[in-house]
Amino acid sequence: MREWLLDLAYIIFGIFLALAVNQALALALSTDMPVVAVESNSMVPTFYKGDLLVLVGTPPEELKPGDIIVFSPDPGSTPIVHRVIYINPDGTFQTKGDANPHQLPFEKSIRPESIHGKVIAIIPFLGWVKILFTELVLPNLFWIALIIILGYSLNWGWRRWKHAVLS
Repeated sequence: MREWLLDLAYIIFGIFLALAVNQALALALSTDMPVVAVESNSMVPTFYKGDLLVLVGTPPEELKPGDIIVFSPDPGSTPIVHRVIYINPDGTFQTKGDANPHQLPFEKSIRPESIHGKVIAIIPFLGWVKILFTELVLPNLFWIALIIILGYSLNWGWRRWKHAVLS
């Protein structure tokens, strides 16, 4: 029983540590989203699906065409990573993915408050951890929890039965 509690404590500690590191990076880099996993191949060959990007908060007036930014077209939507191609006279931005043949309709007027930051570093492949977690683990969390509980129950029952038979 104690082994199970220790495992649970390590898992909880790991989650809190990851959240603390994320918050520390957010403060240090002046952005609400310090790391982002690339979820599509719209920026190939600059980076690929599964790469992890590090962002820095950048004032809108310092952004220029050619900068790669991360923005959310709508609050709560999946962040998009594209290159700034033009700054409109009203201060909004136009972006386009390097691998896309043309702009998407919403990319013609990105509001400055929608921008999370500018890409300053790329860590290849590390974003797959986040992608696999959100695409495989979260949708199946109930079944994963059920399998873990069933596994622990069977293990506990087996040990009780074995102890009773051998005693």
